[in-house]
Amino acid sequence: MASRRNQVTGLWSIRRHLVAVVCIGLGVFAAATVLLWLALGLPSAPSPDTRLNVIKIALSVVAGVGGVVALVVAYRKQRIGESAEAREHVKVLNERFATACAQIGHEKPAIRLAGVYAMASLADEWAEQRQVCIDVLCAYLRMPYEPDLDSPWYHDEETEVRFSITSVISDHLRPGAPVSWQGHEFNLLRVILRSADFADIEVTAGRLLFSLARFHRGWISFDGMHVSGGEVWFGGAVFGEGTRVTFDKAEFSGGRVKFEGAAFEGGEVSFRGAKFTGGEVDLSQVGADDYATPPVFDPWEEPPPGLLLPGV
Repeated sequence: MASRRNQVTGLWSIRRHLVAVVCIGLGVFAAATVLLWLALGLPSAPSPDTRLNVIKIALSVVAGVGGVVALVVAYRKQRIGESAEAREHVKVLNERFATACAQIGHEKPAIRLAGVYAMASLADEWAEQRQVCIDVLCAYLRMPYEPDLDSPWYHDEETEVRFSITSVISDHLRPGAPVSWQGHEFNLLRVILRSADFADIEVTAGRLLFSLARFHRGWISFDGMHVSGGEVWFGGAVFGEGTRVTFDKAEFSGGRVKFEGAAFEGGEVSFRGAKFTGGEVDLSQVGADDYATPPVFDPWEEPPPGLLLPGV
């Protein structure tokens, strides 16, 4: 048990520490004695004063070794205490993670909502496992879902849970977020979204993946989005009839935004007021049959650099 604890804390055993300290102390004492002997001219019969000085040196060395031993013991106690506290903290975080997962999987929407915010709070606090917490939230959005189109405003309880998850993600990608989730991967492959507010988010690193997503009879806002690094993928995404997806006043100054194989099936996709100042926004791989209702851009004589359109 002690050996395992020493491996966790990265410390030698107490026996090894003490042996090392005593050996060092004896070595120092021997060296000091030899130097003193040499300084006194190697007397064959040391005078009483010489013997007294040697005894004083020996006592000083012994006292010093004792002090070092005390420091070693105190240091070990501190390190072991810190290690135990860290293990207890990780244990609590793991318990919170398990509880949040159970809440997210609950049959009652209100409890699922509580789990969403509990998982987001845990991600803020647990930097080492933040990506895992994000993965759980994204995995929920990837689960099969068919919106209740007969509900008022096309809004039902499940839609609210999913809207809350996208809001949590957006809040952590906007400038000034207390805890930023920049640089992480958000895997929203095949996600079905009816409403989501990604307005004003920044993508400076990492990946935001909407590949094969279905934007379904609702409004999805990417207004004011700023992509300056990383990647945003809409490959194979379907912008269906009755959907409004807006990138109005978005800015693309770096990174890559890809729409390869996306289908524009009648919904409105708007880039009004968007700025293309760097990076690449690639719609060039969208087939002609999937581009019957192309996105709306501001008028131009030639497409701005970095914007790649079909057939251009």
